[in-house]
Amino acid sequence: MKNIIAHKIKHYYTRVGSAIIILSGSTAYAQSALPDLAKPMDIPLILSGNFGELRSNHFHSGLDFKTQGRTGIPIHAADDGYVSRISVSPWGFGRAVYITHPQLGLTTVYGHLDSFSNEIDRIVREKQYEREEFRVDLEFQPGEIPVKRGQRIALSGNSGSSGGPHLHMDVRDAVSEEALDPMPYFKKYINDNVAPQVRSLALYEVAGEGVVAGANGNSATRAGENLKKPFTAWGKVIPAIKAYDKMTGTTNIYGVKHLKLKVDGKEVYSRDIDRFDFAETRAVNTLVDYAGVVNSGSWMMWTRRPQSRPLDEMIESDGDGFIDIDEEREYRCEWILTDEHGNTKRQPFTIIGSPAEISRQSPKGNLMSFEGRNTYSDGNVRVTFPDNTFYDDIYFTMSSHDVPGYLTPAYDVADKTIPITGEYTLEIKLTNDTIDDKSKYCLVRINGKRRSAVDSRYEDGVIIGTPSALGRFAVTTDTTVPSIRAEKPELWGKRGRVSFLISDNLSGIKTYRGEIDGRFALFELDGKTGRLAFRMDPSRFGKGKKHSVRLTVSDACGNTSEYNGNFTW
Repeated sequence: MKNIIAHKIKHYYTRVGSAIIILSGSTAYAQSALPDLAKPMDIPLILSGNFGELRSNHFHSGLDFKTQGRTGIPIHAADDGYVSRISVSPWGFGRAVYITHPQLGLTTVYGHLDSFSNEIDRIVREKQYEREEFRVDLEFQPGEIPVKRGQRIALSGNSGSSGGPHLHMDVRDAVSEEALDPMPYFKKYINDNVAPQVRSLALYEVAGEGVVAGANGNSATRAGENLKKPFTAWGKVIPAIKAYDKMTGTTNIYGVKHLKLKVDGKEVYSRDIDRFDFAETRAVNTLVDYAGVVNSGSWMMWTRRPQSRPLDEMIESDGDGFIDIDEEREYRCEWILTDEHGNTKRQPFTIIGSPAEISRQSPKGNLMSFEGRNTYSDGNVRVTFPDNTFYDDIYFTMSSHDVPGYLTPAYDVADKTIPITGEYTLEIKLTNDTIDDKSKYCLVRINGKRRSAVDSRYEDGVIIGTPSALGRFAVTTDTTVPSIRAEKPELWGKRGRVSFLISDNLSGIKTYRGEIDGRFALFELDGKTGRLAFRMDPSRFGKGKKHSVRLTVSDACGNTSEYNGNFTW
């Protein structure tokens, strides 16, 4: 473990003699004496996902515990504390409870829940009806909702952006709110004697400074029986590896926690994902060949470090993470992959230094600094990048193409394979501004045959949007109302449950409102399926009578659909 206490005060890991010390909030623990957090469920703990997995634009912030393929398993508080936050959303964590444990300096988070305990549910529903909104994010003070260790707080579920029934659990620093790896707290309950597995190796050329023999594009790869086949290169190159962790008794694949690279016996790179700041979670894209992720979904982990160094707390390396092949000899290299249980995989490989001509390249475009604010304008389009949008200096290019079916040309804003830290502003002038209802204009990002709406607004003949990725953009219109489909209305009265399926063709559902007998009804939306459901509540709506139901759904361009019907319950 790295001694980085003196490097940045927010990083709470150091070594004293042979003992690893973890500082969490204001409390210090030897790893052998970490707080004994209670199991969140009274079933065997088996993982479907581990901490720090490299996912689309983010690190996985906790552990995913399997729930035996079902929902409704009781969830228990990890220790004494108080409920500090409750969130309910159609997406993300769905229903989630945050419990702060002041005596430990920790906050535990329980996500994708099916339902809350009675006390918590009562408080949440009161707020939802008070605000007349399903989606809420509530914060609480110490003493408002105290909990005891092992107390039942919820039932497991599949809410939010969950891909199947499971419990997502975070352990966070209560002061910095950084995500910590929960595995040290729970690994005694988890059986794992399987080492990580290597899928493939790659060696990348550093443009204009290195060359790799047999490179396809800018890299050469090795997989299967060819893993032992040497690479041949000259100049600066970047090693990379595709690998996953495995665990006993499951077929799942997981992220690799500890990664090292040695060249001729010397450690030149190490990466340890023990904790991270949510503000830097998009920097996950700098740990991999992002072009491979965007173009083919291939997560090839490399040693290259960007100029902005957003993840320095995770990484130690020589310089920028390049290897300089400048001698005619064999460079003996070895990847070392280790999981939290200490299972280790060693993968040797060889780079043969062979002199070769390196093509010098003249960059095209306008140089933009990763540190400062950058703008580009050509009359019909303007792009503004806030400070620190890029991880490296880039050469910015813009081109346009006529694409049938759009009101403007399609603009290629730089290269879609360049990762960025967040939103920027894109302004596109409408040369033919003829639509009376300006709210129907829609900015979209075009990615092959797919297109997705970008938050945007109309202002004086210009569409102003805030994309969070580079790529191709154009303006179109959305005049199609959202779809509302009643689900088996003939059974609503018998089941006491009113449900619909809602969807939108382009700009996306923005708001909805359900009413029973003219009064607000708390319809709950599942963002994965578009299912909108309300279970009849006898404390709010009388039984044994005919009821009216009204549902209105609007998209981001103001198109609105309405359903009206009746049923007896």
